[in-house]
Amino acid sequence: MEVFFFTFRSVTSAMRAQQLLSEASIGSGVVRTPGPLRKQGCGYSLRVAQELYARALELLRRERLPFQRIYRRRGAEPWQEVRS
Repeated sequence: MEVFFFTFRSVTSAMRAQQLLSEASIGSGVVRTPGPLRKQGCGYSLRVAQELYARALELLRRERLPFQRIYRRRGAEPWQEVRS
């Protein structure tokens, strides 16, 4: 299973993004950013499943909700930054 994490500087920003995705029927969850991914104060992330990633990215960009970075992970493999 592959998951994507959009990192945010604050829990408020992550929650706004989650609300936006929820209104578009895109499931997601706000979580603490895993330790290895915390850069530039990114303490919270929005977790999105692989099959919803493209729609989530498009909506966040269209609505100009500023996330910091995107990471993906397949199973137990190391995290990989996604160039957006």
